[in-house]
Amino acid sequence: MGVLNLTPDSFSDGGRFASPSAAVAAGVALVEQGAELLDIGAVSTRPGAAAVSPEEEWARLAPVLPDLRAAVPVPLSLDTSCAATLARALEVGVDLLNDVSALGDAQMPRLVASAGLPAVLMHRRGTPADMQRDPRYADAPAEVRAELLAAVERAGEAGIPPERLLLDPGIGFGKRLEHNLALLAELPALVALGHRTVLGCSRKALFGALTGADVDRREHATTATTVLAALAGVDFVRVHDARAAADALAVVHAVAMASPRRPG
Repeated sequence: MGVLNLTPDSFSDGGRFASPSAAVAAGVALVEQGAELLDIGAVSTRPGAAAVSPEEEWARLAPVLPDLRAAVPVPLSLDTSCAATLARALEVGVDLLNDVSALGDAQMPRLVASAGLPAVLMHRRGTPADMQRDPRYADAPAEVRAELLAAVERAGEAGIPPERLLLDPGIGFGKRLEHNLALLAELPALVALGHRTVLGCSRKALFGALTGADVDRREHATTATTVLAALAGVDFVRVHDARAAADALAVVHAVAMASPRRPG
């Protein structure tokens, strides 16, 4: 899943694609590098980020989505927590919702259900403005799984079938370094819940804490988590560098196919 941010303030690439043509070109490049779908967002969810109005979010998306839809053959995922924004985007054509609030907008569940849209439910405690102030868990992986299953139940009550839901543990969203590492160590337990899964680690602060690398030098560490995700059975990795992820996954899959213990 290639990341395409249309934001001026995202932690990694904010402001890089300020013009619609630059954004579309970046999306095309991600697909050429191996992205199998694109995740387009117009609101930064980095720690400390300020809220953005639905009008501003749509003003960033509207000049890009139609041309991007026409330019790439892969599905488009919309990274939003605003039902009003999704409703407008559905008229253009998006294939997946990636919601870091796990359907927190009261209007979102019914809209997703009526549209028949698959949705990523990501775990998060708090909002971007306050989620990193003092996150606490007794057992982060177990609590994250339980809270994601509660979100699945809420989605089901709105008429969204479980097979249309994907779960994301929300690395870096209301978690300290030790919580993030525990979640990565227990990815197989998340996969075992039986839903498709997404992992978004690309260039995040945990890599800076572990390696000292600044944002622009965290791709090798990101690729390590791509491999961990593949070995755990995660379905999608959300990355800025699609070529590095695609190359790493090609090797993992080739080795898996060559294994004498491969089923069948």
